[in-house]
Amino acid sequence: MIFAVAEARVPDADSHHLMGAWSNLVVGEQPHGLVESYLLRGEDSWQIISVWDNAESLDRALGEERVHPANAVFDAAGVDCRHTMMNIAGHLAPKDNR
Repeated sequence: MIFAVAEARVPDADSHHLMGAWSNLVVGEQPHGLVESYLLRGEDSWQIISVWDNAESLDRALGEERVHPANAVFDAAGVDCRHTMMNIAGHLAPKDNR
């Protein structure tokens, strides 16, 4: 699996465009290979964190298909984002202690 981070600084005046685009993504069709995705707001930047089945799915979403969530969200805010991709080497999830 692949962990991807897209990050950009978005002026406060444009953040409502970003949130509107994210809302549209939540109810729309999801890109093939996307496992899950999160929209994060930091002190001076926004991030879209996503997990993908494999590098090929992420490459398609970033490439000619342009269906990566970051494309719609950051384009709506009128900003370019920086992408980082990493292979997931380990995973820790809480144990179900019922």
